[in-house]
Amino acid sequence: MFGRILRLLIVLLSSLTVLVATTSGATTPNGKAILAETFALASQKTSMTISGTVSGSGSTLSIVGGFTPKASGGVTTVKGVGSADEVQPNGATYGYVKANSIAALGNQLEIKNPKSSEINVWYKITSNDARFAYIFGSGADTVAQTFSFSPIGWSRSATYEGTVVLKGVRVFKLSAAANLFVEKSGFAKETLYVTDSTHPLPFALTGPVGTTGLIYFSKWNSTTLTIPKATTALPR
Repeated sequence: MFGRILRLLIVLLSSLTVLVATTSGATTPNGKAILAETFALASQKTSMTISGTVSGSGSTLSIVGGFTPKASGGVTTVKGVGSADEVQPNGATYGYVKANSIAALGNQLEIKNPKSSEINVWYKITSNDARFAYIFGSGADTVAQTFSFSPIGWSRSATYEGTVVLKGVRVFKLSAAANLFVEKSGFAKETLYVTDSTHPLPFALTGPVGTTGLIYFSKWNSTTLTIPKATTALPR
């Protein structure tokens, strides 16, 4: 889902103690323990919604979408260009796309000579089409995959950097590393915000290196997606 924008993942882990003692006898939150605990809790959820806006290199992208037991997908809007909808059944080698402008058809769906008649039309695209990888990538299909410790997910390393308030919610701030925005192998630095409570969940995430803005996680266990029934191939 959001292959060129998001690469998210998670596995079910046992709950770990969040606090460890310091040499002075006080207690300091442990970043690795917080990360493991929040991933363990999140992995038990069946669905979630993501939303946010990131800016960089003269472009601004807004994202609204979700992961459900049957599919993942959403809408990516490029400021001044338009939006593209993407839906992929979990584990499928095909997906569905549409765009709301001539510019988005060409810029986001890579149709060479887009026509007005192709606006807001659902098309099917398979893995045999070179554009499939660009649009959907090889990221997570489910919530449980979205926050895993894996080569296409997260590193287990994390550093606690205090607490902040986002949208009126007090959250832990963690410096971590993920493959979310890395096209191939390896990890890149991310800042992950986790709800500061007895049941911590991922709350927000920074975008790719060099961008500003946050992507938020919400609507746990209540997100829905409709899978289109299109059969017409995405025009070239």
